[in-house]
Amino acid sequence: MNDVEQLIIDKLTGQIGEEDDQRLSALIARHQEVEQLWQQMQQVYAMRKAVSFDKFNVDNAWQAIQQRVNLPEVAAEPVTDTVAIPVRRPQPLWLRYSVAAVIAGIIIVSLYFIASLDRSQGMAGKNIQIKLANGNIVHTHAQDSLSRWMQQARNANIDPGAWNLLTVPAGKSYAFQLADGSKVWLNAVSELRFPLLFTRAERLVELKGEAYFKVAHNASQPFTVQVNGLTVKALGTAFNIRSYNKEYTAISLVTGSVAVENASGERIILSPGEGVVVEDRNGQLQKISFDEATVLGWMQGLYYFNNEKLQQIAAVAERWFDIDVQLDDPSLAGLHFSGAMDRNKPVNAFFSMLASSGDIRYELADGRVIISRK
Repeated sequence: MNDVEQLIIDKLTGQIGEEDDQRLSALIARHQEVEQLWQQMQQVYAMRKAVSFDKFNVDNAWQAIQQRVNLPEVAAEPVTDTVAIPVRRPQPLWLRYSVAAVIAGIIIVSLYFIASLDRSQGMAGKNIQIKLANGNIVHTHAQDSLSRWMQQARNANIDPGAWNLLTVPAGKSYAFQLADGSKVWLNAVSELRFPLLFTRAERLVELKGEAYFKVAHNASQPFTVQVNGLTVKALGTAFNIRSYNKEYTAISLVTGSVAVENASGERIILSPGEGVVVEDRNGQLQKISFDEATVLGWMQGLYYFNNEKLQQIAAVAERWFDIDVQLDDPSLAGLHFSGAMDRNKPVNAFFSMLASSGDIRYELADGRVIISRK
């Protein structure tokens, strides 16, 4: 860890002295690389503070951080791959986990800037972007904030209550804060339609794909997510929604309370730890319980699957690694596997693990994985 990184850690954790604070400010102003590192580390730290999963095992999380620090591979999206570092107790352990989250981000981010690594050369043209209400496209990065989009919207005289579309492509993820203070984490291959300002009686957004919402409380202006024919209403709460094409829709409530309603008027109220699964757009609401670590693992770059069909696992791999997965025998789609996918490791590491646990083999070439029987 170099001196600049230590200064940033001290700044983020409130341990920096006045002289060092001035020195860091000067470095940020003079050097673009330092400014980028500062923005990335701010995002890592802010996201750690924003998400608190009390049911996670703290000691296991600390060990996971240490293992990640020692990983030789780095992710293409260094910020969002280090989102959730659980905290259950106050300082000094709180400071320990905060610094650990930042250190994990530092090592990944530093390697990212030094080596300019990417998962695939073919991803060069695939950027996170927002389509403003006037049709203008803004390409964005992990360190960008709503203020940049808002300024462009003001310059174009766009109605702040009009719809804008944020798109996250395969191989990436993104986190940002809405105008009301609500925070949104978007998984790969996801879209969110939202206004720059909530000017109506309800705070309404529309989702395709998967996202975790941490909603700012406002009893006079309910927060509503429309997704695949469902309406999810909340006041101030945290919940995950997963709804990709040709897959079931799942709403999982972490804290607070939400109401889920389908197009037929069927309505279910959820309590923390409860979820709803809908098999298709017009299907019935099925209340379930869920494992928080499994459902929210994607925010840490982990996808857990238990006795899941290969077809579904392949779909997740396509989104996370931005590759094409082909099954040379249709009967392979129904094979079941259990395990975990780590988006921070190379794609071949995952498929090697998968092949070792079942009667399959794979070939990887030119951004394509072909799976066949052994």
